[in-house]
Amino acid sequence: MNQATTHFSSGALDQERLFKTCILVLVGIAVSFLAQKLLQVHRLRALERLHGCGELPSESEFQYDFLGIAKAIQLASHFRKRTSLVYTNALFMKYGETYVSNVIGHRLIFTCNADNTKHLLSTAFVDFDSSPLRKPLFEYITPHGIFTLDGPDWKKSRDQLRSRLSNLRKIIHLDSCEQHFQAFLRRVPPKGQAFDVQSCTFALSLDMQTQFSLGESVDAQSFSQSKEKKRFVEDLLFLKERIVQDGFRGPLRRFFPKERFHQSCLRAREYVTRYATRQVEQQISNNEKNDGIPPASAFNMRDREISQCTDQALSILLANDSMSTTLSGLFFCLAQDDRALKKLRASIIATVGSTPPTWGQLGSLHYVRWVIQEGKEFGDDPEKFYPERWEDLSPEMPGYIPFNKGPRICPGQQYAVIVLTYIVTRMFQTFSSVSNYNTKEWTERISMTLENENGVLVGLE
Repeated sequence: MNQATTHFSSGALDQERLFKTCILVLVGIAVSFLAQKLLQVHRLRALERLHGCGELPSESEFQYDFLGIAKAIQLASHFRKRTSLVYTNALFMKYGETYVSNVIGHRLIFTCNADNTKHLLSTAFVDFDSSPLRKPLFEYITPHGIFTLDGPDWKKSRDQLRSRLSNLRKIIHLDSCEQHFQAFLRRVPPKGQAFDVQSCTFALSLDMQTQFSLGESVDAQSFSQSKEKKRFVEDLLFLKERIVQDGFRGPLRRFFPKERFHQSCLRAREYVTRYATRQVEQQISNNEKNDGIPPASAFNMRDREISQCTDQALSILLANDSMSTTLSGLFFCLAQDDRALKKLRASIIATVGSTPPTWGQLGSLHYVRWVIQEGKEFGDDPEKFYPERWEDLSPEMPGYIPFNKGPRICPGQQYAVIVLTYIVTRMFQTFSSVSNYNTKEWTERISMTLENENGVLVGLE
């Protein structure tokens, strides 16, 4: 009996020691976390005094949410309910152009101020390293792409991509654009019947950009697309969606399964690598013809160039949404604005007639450019679709960032503008009427850009 009592007392004592140890560990973690936060606050206050910054308004709704969990839950809720844009605008209306919030222990500053945006993207670009946020999202699909890298490696990758996009007359073939436009026309139902122009403009944009980046279209507009190309498009769409979701999840993304994501990455890279290999080997062959037998180092660089070419192509394709969302957004607006539609068509016919525009004519289509810029972003009175505002505005103005700004400005900006100008011109040379079949309000769907969750239902004739 005494022996049993002794064993019981010893066990209870061990449990008590274990409990105290756990309490000490938790207290130590809490103290360490608090000390780090206090040090961070001290450093931030010092920087604010150094640069003469005023005190930022903080979200009063979450002032006692020290861990930032409630804020994270609310962000996730609005993302799920497709109300993130409305929620964000409401916060700016309430707290002003710049305010601070706490999200899962991270002090985040939200701003829509043009000067702050310019400072972040241009003036103090080197002070704001965004790679810790971007790298975990993109490194598996583009380990050495411009969305993953920072510093000298990023600059090298960007310079390579910029060089590839430098001679627009060489890389943009208007005959090829016309072929893809004709494929789009074959998907438009006759006599103004309703169809989802958003899905069709996505397929059009993807065909044009795969033609450019891979040397061959994925035939997204074809009625007889191969199973292999269809699977690649499905993988690409899934990867974009998952990257965006993980971006909103932040550190919590680690708790979500990634097996399908990794499989899609592997298949997509394998698909693109075949085209990259073909392009690199063709370049090596051309060098041999011009310079004779290449040095041994050229063969050693082959695999590296194929990998870089694959990363560049996938980076372009991951960012292809901007062209399709611009086009679908444009149709959504024009379907409700007969005045702008008539003026757009009249300006096109007056400038280039009814035949496809030439390179020399593309720069003269001013109203087309205004319409495209209005479809991408709004200025004063943002609820109103009014292309004429661009007669007195410049795309270079602060706060207008459809292609980003500063060193990270999209290297394909001019490529996108020229291709969009050609396609919009051809569309409204061909069609004079856009019927509105949308019965639901525009509802956000956040991908790499913003598009309509309900599609864009129009009729063209």
